[in-house]
Amino acid sequence: MIKILIKANMGNLNGLSYHRLIVPYSKVSDLTNFKCDVYEDLDVMPDEVIKDYQFVVYQREIDVYGKSIEKIKRFQKLGCKVVFDIDDYWHLPQSHALFKVYKEYQIVKQTEDILKHVDIVTCTTEILADKIKPFNKNVKVYPNCLDLTDEQWQSKKEPSQYIRFGYIAGVHHVQDIKILQIPIRKARQINNAQFVLGGYTDNDHYRYYESVMKQGNYLRINAINVYEYGKAYNLTDVSLIPLMNNFFTEGKSEIKLIEAAAHGNAAIVSDVKPYNIFPKDTAIFVDNLDYHGWIKAIKRLTESSQMRQDYADKLKEYTNINYNLNTWTEKRKQDLVLELV
Repeated sequence: MIKILIKANMGNLNGLSYHRLIVPYSKVSDLTNFKCDVYEDLDVMPDEVIKDYQFVVYQREIDVYGKSIEKIKRFQKLGCKVVFDIDDYWHLPQSHALFKVYKEYQIVKQTEDILKHVDIVTCTTEILADKIKPFNKNVKVYPNCLDLTDEQWQSKKEPSQYIRFGYIAGVHHVQDIKILQIPIRKARQINNAQFVLGGYTDNDHYRYYESVMKQGNYLRINAINVYEYGKAYNLTDVSLIPLMNNFFTEGKSEIKLIEAAAHGNAAIVSDVKPYNIFPKDTAIFVDNLDYHGWIKAIKRLTESSQMRQDYADKLKEYTNINYNLNTWTEKRKQDLVLELV
Protein backbone atom coordinates (compact mmCIF):
# COMPACT_ATOMS: atom_id res chain seq x y z
CA MET A 1 0.00 0.00 0.00
CA ILE A 2 1.22 3.49 -0.89
CA LYS A 3 0.84 5.88 2.05
CA ILE A 4 0.54 9.64 1.57
CA LEU A 5 0.93 12.29 4.26
CA ILE A 6 -0.96 15.54 3.66
CA LYS A 7 -0.31 18.84 5.43
CA ALA A 8 -3.65 20.59 6.07
CA ASN A 9 -5.55 22.21 8.91
CA MET A 10 -8.90 20.44 8.96
CA GLY A 11 -10.12 22.62 11.81
CA ASN A 12 -9.76 25.76 9.70
CA LEU A 13 -9.94 24.48 6.14
CA ASN A 14 -9.92 27.05 3.33
CA GLY A 15 -11.19 26.69 -0.22
CA LEU A 16 -7.71 26.18 -1.57
CA SER A 17 -6.96 23.14 0.61
CA TYR A 18 -10.47 21.81 0.01
CA HIS A 19 -10.11 21.81 -3.79
CA ARG A 20 -6.43 20.91 -4.12
CA LEU A 21 -5.91 18.49 -1.22
CA ILE A 22 -9.02 17.15 0.49
CA VAL A 23 -11.26 16.46 -2.52
CA PRO A 24 -8.67 14.81 -4.81
CA TYR A 25 -6.79 12.84 -2.16
CA SER A 26 -10.02 11.65 -0.54
CA LYS A 27 -10.69 9.92 -3.85
CA VAL A 28 -7.13 8.60 -4.11
CA SER A 29 -7.39 7.08 -0.63
CA ASP A 30 -9.13 3.81 -1.55
CA LEU A 31 -7.67 2.04 1.53
CA THR A 32 -6.64 -0.85 -0.74
CA ASN A 33 -3.74 0.48 -2.80
CA PHE A 34 -3.53 3.99 -1.36
CA LYS A 35 -4.01 5.50 2.08
CA CYS A 36 -3.95 9.26 2.73
CA ASP A 37 -3.58 10.77 6.19
CA VAL A 38 -4.04 14.46 6.99
CA TYR A 39 -2.01 16.16 9.73
CA GLU A 40 -1.78 19.80 10.74
CA ASP A 41 1.72 19.84 12.25
CA LEU A 42 4.24 17.60 10.51
CA ASP A 43 7.18 19.09 12.41
CA VAL A 44 6.32 17.16 15.57
CA MET A 45 5.89 13.85 13.76
CA PRO A 46 8.64 11.36 14.76
CA ASP A 47 11.05 10.12 12.08
CA GLU A 48 9.92 6.53 12.67
CA VAL A 49 6.36 7.46 11.68
CA ILE A 50 7.41 9.45 8.61
CA LYS A 51 9.45 6.50 7.32
CA ASP A 52 6.18 4.63 6.87
CA TYR A 53 5.04 7.09 4.16
CA GLN A 54 6.12 7.25 0.53
CA PHE A 55 4.88 10.79 -0.15
CA VAL A 56 4.23 14.02 1.73
CA VAL A 57 2.07 16.73 0.16
CA TYR A 58 2.28 20.47 0.84
CA GLN A 59 0.12 23.16 -0.74
CA ARG A 60 1.44 26.59 -1.78
CA GLU A 61 3.83 27.03 1.16
CA ILE A 62 5.94 24.93 3.50
CA ASP A 63 7.46 27.41 5.97
CA VAL A 64 7.16 31.18 5.42
CA TYR A 65 9.92 31.80 7.96
CA GLY A 66 12.65 30.39 5.75
CA LYS A 67 12.92 26.77 6.89
CA SER A 68 11.25 25.16 3.87
CA ILE A 69 14.38 23.59 2.39
CA GLU A 70 15.39 22.17 5.76
CA LYS A 71 11.99 20.50 6.06
CA ILE A 72 12.07 19.18 2.50
CA LYS A 73 15.47 17.59 3.08
CA ARG A 74 14.28 15.97 6.29
CA PHE A 75 11.49 14.12 4.47
CA GLN A 76 13.72 13.17 1.57
CA LYS A 77 16.39 11.80 3.91
CA LEU A 78 13.70 9.60 5.49
CA GLY A 79 12.76 8.21 2.07
CA CYS A 80 9.64 10.30 1.59
CA LYS A 81 9.12 12.09 -1.73
CA VAL A 82 7.91 15.69 -1.36
CA VAL A 83 4.96 16.80 -3.50
CA PHE A 84 4.34 20.54 -3.74
CA ASP A 85 0.98 21.70 -5.08
CA ILE A 86 0.57 25.24 -6.34
CA ASP A 87 -2.56 26.70 -7.93
CA ASP A 88 -1.59 30.34 -8.56
CA TYR A 89 1.36 32.17 -10.05
CA TRP A 90 3.65 33.27 -7.23
CA HIS A 91 4.42 36.70 -8.75
CA LEU A 92 1.68 39.14 -7.76
CA PRO A 93 0.68 42.38 -9.50
CA GLN A 94 1.18 45.46 -7.33
CA SER A 95 -2.60 45.92 -7.15
CA HIS A 96 -2.99 42.61 -5.29
CA ALA A 97 -3.87 42.92 -1.60
CA LEU A 98 -1.05 40.56 -0.62
CA PHE A 99 1.66 42.23 -2.70
CA LYS A 100 3.36 43.89 0.30
CA VAL A 101 3.16 40.70 2.38
CA TYR A 102 4.76 38.69 -0.42
CA LYS A 103 7.52 41.27 -0.65
CA GLU A 104 8.11 41.35 3.11
CA TYR A 105 8.42 37.56 3.40
CA GLN A 106 10.23 37.16 0.05
CA ILE A 107 7.57 34.71 -1.09
CA VAL A 108 8.77 34.77 -4.71
CA LYS A 109 12.28 33.63 -3.75
CA GLN A 110 10.95 31.17 -1.18
CA THR A 111 8.55 29.62 -3.68
CA GLU A 112 11.20 29.26 -6.37
CA ASP A 113 13.62 27.67 -3.88
CA ILE A 114 10.90 25.18 -2.91
CA LEU A 115 10.18 24.37 -6.56
CA LYS A 116 13.86 23.60 -7.14
CA HIS A 117 14.14 21.19 -4.21
CA VAL A 118 10.88 19.18 -4.13
CA ASP A 119 10.50 15.89 -5.99
CA ILE A 120 7.19 16.59 -7.71
CA VAL A 121 5.18 19.74 -8.43
CA THR A 122 1.44 19.55 -9.11
CA CYS A 123 -0.59 22.41 -10.55
CA THR A 124 -3.90 23.24 -12.23
CA THR A 125 -3.15 24.12 -15.86
CA GLU A 126 -0.57 23.74 -18.63
CA ILE A 127 -0.14 27.52 -18.55
CA LEU A 128 0.98 27.43 -14.92
CA ALA A 129 3.08 24.31 -15.59
CA ASP A 130 5.07 26.26 -18.18
CA LYS A 131 5.89 28.87 -15.52
CA ILE A 132 7.07 26.13 -13.14
CA LYS A 133 9.24 24.10 -15.52
CA PRO A 134 12.28 26.45 -15.44
CA PHE A 135 12.58 25.49 -11.75
CA ASN A 136 11.42 21.86 -11.79
CA LYS A 137 10.80 19.64 -14.82
CA ASN A 138 8.74 17.07 -12.90
CA VAL A 139 5.41 18.89 -13.13
CA LYS A 140 2.05 17.12 -13.16
CA VAL A 141 -1.11 18.96 -14.23
CA TYR A 142 -4.29 18.00 -12.38
CA PRO A 143 -7.13 20.46 -12.96
CA ASN A 144 -9.53 21.40 -10.22
CA CYS A 145 -12.42 18.94 -10.29
CA LEU A 146 -15.59 18.86 -8.21
CA ASP A 147 -16.99 15.83 -6.41
CA LEU A 148 -20.45 15.88 -7.98
CA THR A 149 -21.71 13.40 -5.36
CA ASP A 150 -21.18 16.14 -2.76
CA GLU A 151 -24.49 17.77 -1.87
CA GLN A 152 -23.19 21.31 -2.40
CA TRP A 153 -22.59 20.57 -6.11
CA GLN A 154 -26.03 19.06 -6.71
CA SER A 155 -28.21 21.80 -8.14
CA LYS A 156 -31.42 22.54 -6.23
CA LYS A 157 -32.41 25.93 -7.59
CA GLU A 158 -34.67 28.05 -5.42
CA PRO A 159 -37.46 29.59 -7.51
CA SER A 160 -37.38 33.31 -8.26
CA GLN A 161 -39.27 35.82 -10.34
CA TYR A 162 -35.90 37.21 -11.46
CA ILE A 163 -33.04 36.01 -13.64
CA ARG A 164 -30.22 36.04 -11.13
CA PHE A 165 -26.67 37.02 -12.14
CA GLY A 166 -24.28 35.80 -9.47
CA TYR A 167 -20.77 36.85 -8.50
CA ILE A 168 -19.39 34.29 -6.03
CA ALA A 169 -15.74 34.89 -5.20
CA GLY A 170 -13.08 35.08 -2.54
CA VAL A 171 -11.64 38.17 -0.93
CA HIS A 172 -8.80 39.08 -3.31
CA HIS A 173 -10.77 40.16 -6.38
CA VAL A 174 -11.25 43.91 -6.02
CA GLN A 175 -9.57 44.64 -9.37
CA ASP A 176 -11.61 41.93 -11.08
CA ILE A 177 -15.02 43.09 -9.92
CA LYS A 178 -14.26 46.66 -11.00
CA ILE A 179 -14.82 45.35 -14.53
CA LEU A 180 -18.53 45.00 -13.66
CA GLN A 181 -18.99 48.51 -12.26
CA ILE A 182 -20.24 50.22 -15.42
CA PRO A 183 -22.06 47.19 -16.90
CA ILE A 184 -24.15 46.62 -13.76
CA ARG A 185 -24.91 50.33 -13.41
CA LYS A 186 -26.25 50.34 -16.97
CA ALA A 187 -27.90 46.91 -16.73
CA ARG A 188 -30.03 47.87 -13.73
CA GLN A 189 -32.63 49.10 -16.22
CA ILE A 190 -33.11 45.57 -17.58
CA ASN A 191 -36.40 44.16 -16.34
CA ASN A 192 -36.26 40.97 -14.27
CA ALA A 193 -32.47 41.00 -13.82
CA GLN A 194 -31.15 40.58 -10.28
CA PHE A 195 -27.52 40.77 -9.16
CA VAL A 196 -26.36 38.39 -6.45
CA LEU A 197 -23.16 38.59 -4.37
CA GLY A 198 -22.11 35.31 -2.77
CA GLY A 199 -19.59 34.81 0.02
CA TYR A 200 -20.13 38.18 1.73
CA THR A 201 -18.07 38.87 4.84
CA ASP A 202 -18.13 42.24 6.57
CA ASN A 203 -14.77 43.70 5.49
CA ASP A 204 -13.55 46.43 3.17
CA HIS A 205 -13.17 44.13 0.18
CA TYR A 206 -16.68 42.71 0.31
CA ARG A 207 -18.17 46.10 1.09
CA TYR A 208 -16.60 47.28 -2.16
CA TYR A 209 -17.94 44.21 -4.01
CA GLU A 210 -21.37 45.10 -2.66
CA SER A 211 -21.10 48.70 -3.80
CA VAL A 212 -20.65 47.37 -7.35
CA MET A 213 -23.35 44.69 -7.26
CA LYS A 214 -26.11 46.61 -5.48
CA GLN A 215 -26.33 49.29 -8.16
CA GLY A 216 -29.19 47.18 -9.50
CA ASN A 217 -31.80 44.85 -8.00
CA TYR A 218 -29.62 43.10 -5.42
CA LEU A 219 -29.35 40.05 -3.19
CA ARG A 220 -26.57 39.33 -0.68
CA ILE A 221 -25.55 35.79 0.34
CA ASN A 222 -23.33 35.66 3.40
CA ALA A 223 -20.18 33.54 3.55
CA ILE A 224 -20.66 29.78 3.91
CA ASN A 225 -18.03 27.20 4.94
CA VAL A 226 -16.03 25.30 2.30
CA TYR A 227 -18.24 22.22 2.59
CA GLU A 228 -21.40 24.17 1.73
CA TYR A 229 -20.47 27.34 -0.19
CA GLY A 230 -21.52 25.75 -3.48
CA LYS A 231 -25.13 25.94 -2.31
CA ALA A 232 -25.00 29.70 -2.97
CA TYR A 233 -25.29 28.86 -6.68
CA ASN A 234 -28.86 27.69 -6.01
CA LEU A 235 -29.76 31.38 -5.77
CA THR A 236 -28.21 32.19 -9.16
CA ASP A 237 -28.99 31.39 -12.81
CA VAL A 238 -26.02 32.98 -14.57
CA SER A 239 -22.45 33.23 -13.30
CA LEU A 240 -20.55 36.50 -13.75
CA ILE A 241 -16.81 35.81 -14.01
CA PRO A 242 -14.82 39.04 -14.53
CA LEU A 243 -11.03 38.67 -14.46
CA MET A 244 -8.22 41.09 -15.13
CA ASN A 245 -6.11 40.35 -18.20
CA ASN A 246 -2.63 39.99 -16.71
CA PHE A 247 0.17 37.52 -15.98
CA PHE A 248 -1.33 36.61 -12.60
CA THR A 249 -4.77 35.73 -13.96
CA GLU A 250 -3.11 33.51 -16.58
CA GLY A 251 -1.86 31.30 -13.75
CA LYS A 252 -5.28 30.75 -12.21
CA SER A 253 -7.48 27.70 -12.58
CA GLU A 254 -10.85 27.58 -14.35
CA ILE A 255 -12.73 26.76 -11.14
CA LYS A 256 -15.54 29.33 -11.55
CA LEU A 257 -16.67 27.88 -14.89
CA ILE A 258 -16.47 24.39 -13.39
CA GLU A 259 -18.64 25.47 -10.45
CA ALA A 260 -21.11 27.18 -12.79
CA ALA A 261 -21.38 23.98 -14.83
CA ALA A 262 -22.13 21.84 -11.78
CA HIS A 263 -25.13 24.02 -10.97
CA GLY A 264 -26.43 24.30 -14.53
CA ASN A 265 -25.59 28.00 -14.83
CA ALA A 266 -24.91 29.86 -18.00
CA ALA A 267 -21.85 32.12 -17.68
CA ILE A 268 -20.53 35.48 -18.83
CA VAL A 269 -16.75 35.50 -18.49
CA SER A 270 -13.80 37.72 -19.32
CA ASP A 271 -12.14 36.65 -22.56
CA VAL A 272 -8.78 35.94 -20.88
CA LYS A 273 -6.56 32.94 -20.15
CA PRO A 274 -7.11 30.38 -18.75
CA TYR A 275 -10.89 30.68 -19.13
CA ASN A 276 -10.87 31.26 -22.86
CA ILE A 277 -9.38 27.81 -23.45
CA PHE A 278 -13.00 26.65 -23.11
CA PRO A 279 -14.90 26.30 -26.40
CA LYS A 280 -16.74 29.46 -27.43
CA ASP A 281 -20.14 27.77 -27.21
CA THR A 282 -19.74 26.99 -23.48
CA ALA A 283 -20.07 30.59 -22.24
CA ILE A 284 -20.34 34.19 -23.42
CA PHE A 285 -16.77 35.53 -23.53
CA VAL A 286 -16.48 39.33 -23.35
CA ASP A 287 -13.56 41.73 -23.63
CA ASN A 288 -13.06 43.52 -20.31
CA LEU A 289 -13.20 46.96 -21.92
CA ASP A 290 -16.33 46.19 -23.91
CA TYR A 291 -18.89 47.49 -21.42
CA HIS A 292 -21.61 47.24 -24.04
CA GLY A 293 -20.69 43.59 -24.58
CA TRP A 294 -21.25 42.79 -20.89
CA ILE A 295 -24.56 44.69 -20.90
CA LYS A 296 -25.69 43.00 -24.11
CA ALA A 297 -24.87 39.56 -22.69
CA ILE A 298 -26.83 40.28 -19.49
CA LYS A 299 -29.79 41.50 -21.53
CA ARG A 300 -29.79 38.53 -23.91
CA LEU A 301 -29.57 35.98 -21.11
CA THR A 302 -32.30 37.75 -19.15
CA GLU A 303 -34.66 37.64 -22.10
CA SER A 304 -33.96 34.14 -23.46
CA SER A 305 -34.42 31.05 -21.31
CA GLN A 306 -33.41 28.92 -24.30
CA MET A 307 -30.10 30.73 -24.63
CA ARG A 308 -29.41 30.25 -20.92
CA GLN A 309 -30.17 26.55 -21.22
CA ASP A 310 -28.06 26.09 -24.36
CA TYR A 311 -24.97 27.66 -22.79
CA ALA A 312 -25.50 25.77 -19.53
CA ASP A 313 -25.85 22.44 -21.34
CA LYS A 314 -22.72 22.95 -23.44
CA LEU A 315 -20.72 24.01 -20.37
CA LYS A 316 -21.85 21.01 -18.34
CA GLU A 317 -21.11 18.62 -21.20
CA TYR A 318 -17.58 20.00 -21.62
CA THR A 319 -16.71 19.96 -17.91
CA ASN A 320 -18.16 16.49 -17.36
CA ILE A 321 -15.70 15.16 -19.94
CA ASN A 322 -12.62 17.28 -19.27
CA TYR A 323 -12.88 17.89 -15.50
CA ASN A 324 -14.11 14.50 -14.38
CA LEU A 325 -12.86 13.77 -10.86
CA ASN A 326 -12.79 9.98 -11.32
CA THR A 327 -10.75 10.24 -14.52
CA TRP A 328 -8.18 12.55 -12.97
CA THR A 329 -8.04 10.45 -9.78
CA GLU A 330 -6.95 7.44 -11.83
CA LYS A 331 -4.33 9.58 -13.59
CA ARG A 332 -2.99 10.78 -10.23
CA LYS A 333 -2.79 7.22 -8.90
CA GLN A 334 -0.90 6.05 -11.98
CA ASP A 335 1.57 8.92 -11.66
CA LEU A 336 2.20 8.18 -7.98
CA VAL A 337 2.94 4.55 -8.74
CA LEU A 338 5.34 5.51 -11.55
CA GLU A 339 7.21 7.87 -9.21
CA LEU A 340 8.13 4.90 -7.04
CA VAL A 341 9.36 2.68 -9.90
